[in-house]
Amino acid sequence: MSDIFISYSSHDREQAEQLTELLASAGLSVWIDKSGIEAATSWSKEIVHAIDGCKAFIVLLSPNSIGSHNVIKEVSLAAEQKKKILPLDLEPVALPEDLRYHLAGIQRAPMTNIDAIIRALGKLGLEATGAPTLKLVKETDLRKSLMILPFEDLSPTGDNGWFADGIANELIAALSHLKALRVADQQATKDYKRYQGTLPNYAKEMSIRYFIQGDVRKFGDQIKITSSLLDVETGDHLWQDSLKGTMQDIFDIQEQVAQKVLEGLKVHLANDEKKKLAERGTENAEAYEMYLKALEYYSRQTREGFLLAERLHTEAIALDPGYVEAYTAKANAMAQRYRSYDRDPKLLEEGLALIREAKRLKPDHWYSNYPLSVFLRLQGKKDEAERVAQEYILNAPEDFRSHFSLGFFYDNIEQPDKSIAPYEEAEKLKPDYLVTLSNLARACWLSKNEEKQRRWAEYAIPTFEKRLRLFPDEEWAKVEYAMLLYHTGRDEDAKRFARQLDTLRDGRLLYNASWVHRMLDDYESSVTVFCKAMEAGFRDLPLLRSFLEEGLAKIKGTPKWEAAREIVEKLEAEQTSKNNG
Repeated sequence: MSDIFISYSSHDREQAEQLTELLASAGLSVWIDKSGIEAATSWSKEIVHAIDGCKAFIVLLSPNSIGSHNVIKEVSLAAEQKKKILPLDLEPVALPEDLRYHLAGIQRAPMTNIDAIIRALGKLGLEATGAPTLKLVKETDLRKSLMILPFEDLSPTGDNGWFADGIANELIAALSHLKALRVADQQATKDYKRYQGTLPNYAKEMSIRYFIQGDVRKFGDQIKITSSLLDVETGDHLWQDSLKGTMQDIFDIQEQVAQKVLEGLKVHLANDEKKKLAERGTENAEAYEMYLKALEYYSRQTREGFLLAERLHTEAIALDPGYVEAYTAKANAMAQRYRSYDRDPKLLEEGLALIREAKRLKPDHWYSNYPLSVFLRLQGKKDEAERVAQEYILNAPEDFRSHFSLGFFYDNIEQPDKSIAPYEEAEKLKPDYLVTLSNLARACWLSKNEEKQRRWAEYAIPTFEKRLRLFPDEEWAKVEYAMLLYHTGRDEDAKRFARQLDTLRDGRLLYNASWVHRMLDDYESSVTVFCKAMEAGFRDLPLLRSFLEEGLAKIKGTPKWEAAREIVEKLEAEQTSKNNG
């Protein structure tokens, strides 16, 4: 029988399981009802026996648990048997009379203070065998978790996927700034299209309870949007609705859907949140349509896609010269095309002009500072680029992208030691964001900060393993996972996994895979994959030249190295000719 019993509401299952894992990693014996006590129709004998046999009783206090009859019943039984009770706050709450009687005089502690919890258990006679092996403890997130699933295109012509995706993305953007909600980002909605499993399993893996489902019908100017709010834990639809109109009504319809979501979740808005929810980037429905189509092309991440996105954003700007988001989105497309395909300085000049116009139109559009910093850095204006990134943090400190932007800047000017702190702050504001975690572990490695390198890599690995369980064919996650294995010192595991990377299709990812082989001292595989990256269209010439001369310096002069050099020099000559032509 386990020494410690944890009592909790099923709505707080994630936090209860997290605490169980942490205490078990410190050598403590813990019992927890995996189904959640509210999932049972009756109070099981197994729970009663577990309380009978425990030496310490932990109760997790939250708005959910203090209203749970079963939690109150468990606390009552533990008190009757004179068990040592340790109440932990998930959130400060006022206790109802039943709990106040049993917990009177007992000091409460926050669940996030693991050291204090282990000390308190020690005083109760339950000594840990060591410190928890899970070093980083996430603070409890009590916001309601929500994801907008991809909207289905039911249009008669079947060619309005861009509109369906745009509706979902706009909902995400509208709801993401609300403090009471934890909303999965646009990438998660896009990724879900590739997911092959069931929604309940996805919800469990991603710790998401509420989902917006919907479909759109568009025929000419007529539109119909149907949506519903699903509570995946109960299986109930909290509301369902269908709205009709024309494209001229699209903004009002989107606002009505957002309001329905908030009503279904019983979320109350502050005045500034109400104002933010009503904001619109444009009042021109035709410009908005061009903008949505452009985002669909941009998402393809191809040269042709970027060019089409730029053209459509140009049309949107012509229709509404004050459409700030269109300026920024066009600049982002140009930056991506410059980095991956066309190293044309004119792209930087035009992109920078677009961002400056966006800032002129809306000085407090702080997200524009991110691409502005990127353009300035690519033009060699490092001091100004750094100042712009720091200004973003100063004016939007709660936006994880502001801190990520500064970390990304330091990364790209080869000052990884300076990128660690802003990346850590970005991770704190948006936990488990894959790009932040991989960049952070790599920055620690480049900075030769071995303690942080191993710690962050160990922290990131379970998140990437979960990602690969959900999307086993995702190439980017595979490359980063191999790197993380290396960062934790698991070289043999990294080598075995790296063999899967040689058949990747994306040029940039093949280049990153060549780095993985190089880190593992497999120069033969490294140069082979390096050449495959160039064959697949990777054209970041400064990176290619640097890797050839520095990354592969150990095999310089060998036949394989010479073959790689010839390809790099051919690409450099083509770029020079193109720039001069």
